[in-house]
Amino acid sequence: MAPPTLVQPSPAPGRRRRAHACVVVAAASALVLASCGAQRQEAGAPELTLRLGHTYGVGSLQDRASQRLAENVAEASDGRVEIELYPAGQLGSWEDMQEGLEFGAVHMVVESVGSLERYTDLAAVEGVPFIYDSPEQFLAVWDGPLGEEIIEAIRDDTGFLLLGSMYRGGRVLNSDRPVERLEDLRGLKLRVPTQQTYLDTWTALGASPTPLALSEVFAAIEQGAVEGQENPVDVVRYNSFYEVAPYVAMTNHLYGNFHFQTWGEAHDSWPADLRAVIDDEVDEVSDWYRETSLAEQEENVEFLRAEGVTFTEVDREEWREATSEVLEEADPQVQEWVRRIQDGQA
Repeated sequence: MAPPTLVQPSPAPGRRRRAHACVVVAAASALVLASCGAQRQEAGAPELTLRLGHTYGVGSLQDRASQRLAENVAEASDGRVEIELYPAGQLGSWEDMQEGLEFGAVHMVVESVGSLERYTDLAAVEGVPFIYDSPEQFLAVWDGPLGEEIIEAIRDDTGFLLLGSMYRGGRVLNSDRPVERLEDLRGLKLRVPTQQTYLDTWTALGASPTPLALSEVFAAIEQGAVEGQENPVDVVRYNSFYEVAPYVAMTNHLYGNFHFQTWGEAHDSWPADLRAVIDDEVDEVSDWYRETSLAEQEENVEFLRAEGVTFTEVDREEWREATSEVLEEADPQVQEWVRRIQDGQA
């Protein structure tokens, strides 16, 4: 049976496109044709083949979750669905891959809500700093109706559908020198994602934030172009940033989830029975990811300590106050969501 034709999505209103999108699509398509075209001509080929990419290291939790999803879906669908994996930025940056979602060159990307901030101001809800006091508070919000409301609003505004909910932990500051006080941050050249709330947060804290693709960070720190980055502890470990930045400040300034990002119209076009299999296995992987993430948190810290990483604590209340303007300048809808979170109305 020949694979079904996937619906090519139409642009969502207000979409900010990138000039190099067509290049990304062409490159990704060429790669797929070169590596997989022959197999699809064989008898018994999958009915639906999906390309899943991420920018995280091979062996990372994000990579293991992707592998688990591919294996589970293949088994649950009796081989009718194949998920091809492209880890460690093989299909480009997450920005490139998100553009590929729109055009059908990529079908799933492992990334967070905040990565869609360049498409909608609503995604800034993930990047407002210091609004959660604990992992439990964060999980209660995103497991509840407010989390569903945010995801639905983002799809309505952008066309992107976020599947699953993979808890990634708190983000920490990872640098080539120790940071304990706000004064230690002054002028620190810090890599951040291409998200305005991150730029605003670290500017307010006195650092010098610079957007940069994750795949370029190691070399940039090694060469002195930047002096640190911020991400959950597992990224410090599995992207080997500790080798060039052996200090971690446990700021926990943000908590977040990963999702399997898809293009909503493309997801809707998958055969209903196969779509149900994929969605069910995404839920299973999400549960597994959360359990594993929580269980491995201390293991990752101990691994880094053994590798010579020095951990420090900060005064979160002082840092929270220093970044209050980020929320004040946020989209009114984001401000309302944050108010509900802080009031326990999630």
